[in-house]
Amino acid sequence: MKKLFGLAAAAGLGAAAMGALALHSYLDVMYKETIPKGPMKRMQDLMDNGDMIPLGNMCEESMKWVDEQPIEHIDLLNDRDQILKGYLLHAEEESKVFAVFSHGYRGSWRGDSANFYKYYHDKGYNFLSTDHTSAGDSGGDWVGFDYYESQDMLKWLDYLIERFGDDIKIILHGVSMGAATVCQMADKIPPQVKLIVADCPFTSAKDEFISVANGVGIKKTAPYIYKGMNEINKRLAGYDLGDTDVRESVKNARAPMLFIHGGSDDFVPTRMGQELYEICTAEKDQFIVPEAKHADSIVYDTEGYYAKLDEFIGKYLK
Repeated sequence: MKKLFGLAAAAGLGAAAMGALALHSYLDVMYKETIPKGPMKRMQDLMDNGDMIPLGNMCEESMKWVDEQPIEHIDLLNDRDQILKGYLLHAEEESKVFAVFSHGYRGSWRGDSANFYKYYHDKGYNFLSTDHTSAGDSGGDWVGFDYYESQDMLKWLDYLIERFGDDIKIILHGVSMGAATVCQMADKIPPQVKLIVADCPFTSAKDEFISVANGVGIKKTAPYIYKGMNEINKRLAGYDLGDTDVRESVKNARAPMLFIHGGSDDFVPTRMGQELYEICTAEKDQFIVPEAKHADSIVYDTEGYYAKLDEFIGKYLK
């Protein structure tokens, strides 16, 4: 009997420990505020190993140009009564083309979007970047991993169409979680969206969480940690992480899609972008930079990246 009691107590403690790990991991990943660095952030650090420094340096340099431009700051109320922040750079001459950018996880408009303001401005287009929910200066407490972000981005498209007219043409461009966001939007977009650029998208939050855990040696317990995090997420953030899967949206995409990925990306594995490219039934193209890791294809092959954008835009922006 004592042995059975001891086993039951150990099992209870094990379950409690697993629950505590799931809760801290959840808050670490999903909540907007900074908490002491938890297991998920430590796993991200292990996966990163300094790989993001070149991209960060490029963004910082690009932002110097952006800061000299007359950026219009826009507030938008989403369907959850949160204030979202948008940052619009108008073309020098009136243009009906709007590039709309979706940033990555824990980013903001001052992050990876910085590398595209000047590119699209030089093409004579308007450029809008936003702070996603719980990011930058936007409201909200919980990261949506494309679930909430895609809904909010559709609101931004409605805003542009209402303000600038039904005859505008829109380019969607996203990186990392922002790429998953534009993928999630692919079967819901209005006809004004003429093409979509998805740079290193994940297939789902579940796939991404488990991939990161596996990458640092956590394999057997990763699915259980994810399951615990998802149960917490349903109660606190109000959505199921299962609804972040973008496969069906990509299968039914309403606009041509360009998939970009680093061939050495081990954070959002290249295979995820490859799978999405293969299942996309719309007109599509692909650009793989073999030596690039996560989100830094533009760093390793800047000229090739912009040239591929030029080619894709020239083909489908009609």
